[in-house]
Amino acid sequence: MLSVRARTAFVCCLLLWIAPLQAIDSIELRLGQWAWTDYQGRELILQLSLGEAGLELKAQGERIAFPAPIGDVQDISLHCADVSYSAGSWLCPSGTARFSHAELGRQQLQFTLKANTEKEQYSIQLEGVKLAEGRLDIDLNYRTSAWRLALIADDLSVQKLAPWLSRFLSAEQQETMAAWSFDGRLSGSGQVDGKADLLSKLTVDWQLNDVNFSNDSGTQVAEQLMLKGSLAGQLQQSRWLWHTTLDASQGQTYFEPVFLDLTQFPISMNAKGTASENFTEIDVTTLKLDQQSVMSLEGSLAFKDKKPVSIQLSSQPASMATLYQQWLQPFSLGTAVAKLQTQGQLAASLEWQPSGYQLALDVTELGLADEEQRFDLQGLTGKLGWSTTATPMQTNLSWKDARLYAITLGEASVKAMSQSGNLYLEETVDLPVLDGRLQLSAFELEHQPTGVNWSFEGLLTPISMESLSEALGWPILQGKLSGVIPKVSYADQQLNIAGALQVKVFDGTTVIRDLRMSSPFGSLPQLYANIDINSLDLAMLTQAFDFGRISGRLEGYVHDLRLSNWEPVQFEASLATPETNPGKRRISQRAVDNLTQIGGGPSGMLQRGFLQIFEDFSYQKLGLSCRLRNAICEMSGIEEAKQGYYIVKGGGGLPPWINVVGYTRRVDWSDLIARLIAVRDSSGPVIE
Repeated sequence: MLSVRARTAFVCCLLLWIAPLQAIDSIELRLGQWAWTDYQGRELILQLSLGEAGLELKAQGERIAFPAPIGDVQDISLHCADVSYSAGSWLCPSGTARFSHAELGRQQLQFTLKANTEKEQYSIQLEGVKLAEGRLDIDLNYRTSAWRLALIADDLSVQKLAPWLSRFLSAEQQETMAAWSFDGRLSGSGQVDGKADLLSKLTVDWQLNDVNFSNDSGTQVAEQLMLKGSLAGQLQQSRWLWHTTLDASQGQTYFEPVFLDLTQFPISMNAKGTASENFTEIDVTTLKLDQQSVMSLEGSLAFKDKKPVSIQLSSQPASMATLYQQWLQPFSLGTAVAKLQTQGQLAASLEWQPSGYQLALDVTELGLADEEQRFDLQGLTGKLGWSTTATPMQTNLSWKDARLYAITLGEASVKAMSQSGNLYLEETVDLPVLDGRLQLSAFELEHQPTGVNWSFEGLLTPISMESLSEALGWPILQGKLSGVIPKVSYADQQLNIAGALQVKVFDGTTVIRDLRMSSPFGSLPQLYANIDINSLDLAMLTQAFDFGRISGRLEGYVHDLRLSNWEPVQFEASLATPETNPGKRRISQRAVDNLTQIGGGPSGMLQRGFLQIFEDFSYQKLGLSCRLRNAICEMSGIEEAKQGYYIVKGGGGLPPWINVVGYTRRVDWSDLIARLIAVRDSSGPVIE
């Protein structure tokens, strides 16, 4: 070990050498094992000689052990051709060093050294350090009162740099890094000032080129990124003042579920603020974030113990088309708004604290059109306010045109208030629906952890069945649709309508009860209902559907109805002549022929006998029922026949009478639909 006595002897030798003793022209010192504070070494040879330029220093060492994270340095050689001593300082203006290191490999670099051991002042510059396939220059100035470290990095490989950086990371951080694959090239410069082990000032400018990375699951990926940034900070009165910038101008990234083409839509960020000395509190007093042609965002943030405690953000009006495509659509997959054609402008502001938040959306001529034709909203303008705090926020919205499936909705406006996670109507909404109106009142919307729930009461003024049937592509129907809606509610993707809707059509009444839907705006909506039919005029009904004329009355029901994606998958239906007030009952040849086909019998039988001379027939009663389960319709009529079942039973008036018998008991629903389509498209029997 190199003791204090040995170090003193070494210095004395140097002093003797520089004394005017011409007989001595070199001194050599060999040390087998030595230690100095935190440094240890083996086989050190120091040689001082008088060279052409003055005092020349050469040093060789087998091994020097530096404190972590540097570690062992081996096969060391130093050469300084011009060593001088002045005013208590040793100076080497231009030296060469060679050594080997486990991570850095074999190094050959230039250095400049100035040292004053008495005042403990040191200055060293290292040029040409080979690091991660690139170059690193180091400039270190140290004195007991302060120190400064400056670095210049040129074209370092991020992949090759990772093993070296891992020495400075915790075990948790190393584990996180191991789950990623990455590469790229790093260049930049930085300067750090401090005292002892405390930082006081730093500045960093950096650039990353050709960056590629991916995590193990492939949910976060980047290709050919170019990133450029800066960071500056200064400690004042135990608090950091900092400023940082970031520009991402090339490449593509995917952070599930968002994909960004930064070449097309580059992003820039500028932020400044303060932080506590140990960084447990960080305040972002000014934040500016811009994505070219997409959005511009400003605000402030505050963090404590790595958790947000305050967020204030506001955006400038942005194109809804690009904003939806870039940021909103990726989060809407699997929802009703996953495929929209959008237009107009949107601006937003947010104030958040752990106790709650306030959100405001300002829209101008906003258009939202579902590509699957389920809904359409155009000309939406105004402000939507939402507050989960005790501070209320107003909503004032109006739109020019809307559509729900095939139902057109006219111009309307909404005035509401939001408070404590709820939204209430301040006045009744009068919504045009075809040629009628839907008046909405007592509307309430509530945000729950499971989703958004809402409910309202309504009054549907009469809508003509002509306009409704035309909108839905049905045969033109006569009558009116109206009803009082005690309550409509939506929760957990379930839409429920309390009360009943009454449809006055074909001089009768149809009542729709227990109406509800699940996933009404999803990819597979389900509808459930019970329908009761009272005293329909068969003449009006069969004329509307071009079925063949039947006179009389009809009653029945469709219970346990279930539609899946608007296709029937389950019901129990029965339609028959009522026991009371059956009306005058006649049935035409064409209607007989069509009912025969539906029941599975042969068509055109009436044209083969003497009954072809009659245009219509009397009947006592008629009826047909179907129980649909598992795509099979179990059919029956008004009563059993010797073979099959009666669909029409003759009698009840003057002859001629006729019976229609059905033979099919079980039929595929698709086959039955095919029969009905054939009936619809048939021109009926030809009577000669």
